[in-house]
Amino acid sequence: MSLLRMSRARLAALATAASSGAMAAPAQAVEMELHSTTAAQAYEVASPWGGALLDRRRLLQTLSLGLYHLQGERAADGADYSLAMMLRLDADFGVNAHLVGGDAGAETDYARSSGSRFIPGYQVAPLDLMYGYIEGRNLAGGWLGFRLGRQYITDALGWWSFDGALVRLTTPYFVQAEVYGGLEQRGGLPLSTSRYEQQGVWRGSHAQFGTGQGRPSAADYPSYQFTAPAPAFGAALETSGVSFLHGRLTYRRVYNTATSFTQQFPDASGNYPTIDGARISQERIGYEAGVTLPSRGGINGGFSYDLYNQLVGMAQGNVEAYLGEHVTVGANVDYFVPTFDADSIWNWFTHSPVTTAVGRVAVEVTSTVHVAASGGVRLWATDGDPDAFRMGQCAELGLSVADCDGAFGNPDVLAGYTQDEANRGTSLTPDALANVSARYRLRSAEVELRGMMQAGERGRRVGADVSGEKRLDGGRYALGTRLSLHDWEDPLRPERGATSFGYVLGAGYRPIQVADMRLEWEHDMNRLVGHRFRVLGVLTLRVTP
Repeated sequence: MSLLRMSRARLAALATAASSGAMAAPAQAVEMELHSTTAAQAYEVASPWGGALLDRRRLLQTLSLGLYHLQGERAADGADYSLAMMLRLDADFGVNAHLVGGDAGAETDYARSSGSRFIPGYQVAPLDLMYGYIEGRNLAGGWLGFRLGRQYITDALGWWSFDGALVRLTTPYFVQAEVYGGLEQRGGLPLSTSRYEQQGVWRGSHAQFGTGQGRPSAADYPSYQFTAPAPAFGAALETSGVSFLHGRLTYRRVYNTATSFTQQFPDASGNYPTIDGARISQERIGYEAGVTLPSRGGINGGFSYDLYNQLVGMAQGNVEAYLGEHVTVGANVDYFVPTFDADSIWNWFTHSPVTTAVGRVAVEVTSTVHVAASGGVRLWATDGDPDAFRMGQCAELGLSVADCDGAFGNPDVLAGYTQDEANRGTSLTPDALANVSARYRLRSAEVELRGMMQAGERGRRVGADVSGEKRLDGGRYALGTRLSLHDWEDPLRPERGATSFGYVLGAGYRPIQVADMRLEWEHDMNRLVGHRFRVLGVLTLRVTP
């Protein structure tokens, strides 16, 4: 994919690939695959305090290994074993770069700057094992399979990672069953990341904490919770062997075991109350199903139910139809309610759903011209109207709004304004959504247009990108550009509204078949940030012996 066709947000997050290598052994009894990627990027972001610019010098390194057919020569109906693993280093050498003198290193060292800039759990170069497991397939005549180690599960409950074992039973009756158990991957533990645990809790390693001079105390950061192994187990039933039909019913339960602070301020004795012992972190059930007919289209949907919060956290449905060979139409509805770890304070607050409904059409006008469009609405739900609620309370008390704050009245008079579900009316705020795109593609060139709009009473975003690329000498050279114009407005913060213009100029060169080089210059400007520049260099290496 050309970098020039990416949105500004994706381009800002994209790493400069310094090197990428892959090796695959020739076909033999045991096959090996080795792949590594090195990516680097440099940029500046505004400080949260609005003063200094923060330097970011990111380095991402991944290394993956795959070994297949470990048992040797494989029989068509025999057992097959494999091993797979991937390590990731996600470093930012810009950490602490803006701090000098006595503040140098203060973001990661509590002893510097009296701890005023210390961020618990912040690491310059975190290393994690993305996955690492041994797998067996087609055991016991095809009935059994297993996976042992760190692994992913993806279904109606979302992306999830754990260390443990999974056993799969596949029957000849178009259904298979899974059971699994182990420890959820959690931030703060060795070779782990917090990406896959439930939201709402800031937890991590307390290895730097203690009672000695220059070391932080856990009581100094009661929001930063302890981390510990989190036992988990689950099960699933899934269709198997039916190409046009798929369904999966899944259940998962995870426990918290670490000590947790239960409030942010000390009690009368000066201590911070805590809770410990095994307790629920999450318990959810989900289902997804779909039917696909190659020449007609398809329909699918799913949901997840949070048993702890007793609510539907996600529901979605999608339908797509092929009108001949060149036209595809479809529609989808997504319903989402944020849910949190059972230890999170956010469970105490109301959290309302967001519902999005979109219709779309894609047309292949000719073999070189493709157009697509979508439009719909997004509904933001809240518990009642705060202004109407406040004015109603004041009216019941016989006071003006100016004199009402802090006043108390007869509870019987204000019965309609107590914290009762019956008093929680729901208000909906809609946003209109629209997206359009068009692409003109030739053998050695292409031009693409993308536009978007999201607008409602609480704000507006609208913009468009035009990009193009021309390849020369059979793809050995490439020239490209991208122009973007976006405008946004926030009625709550009118001073933050702006119109932004940006452009990218790029050139690419492939000196040999296994190497690609690319250089891009980006310039963005608006009245809020002035001018921002970026130089992006990409080097990609591919080796396949």
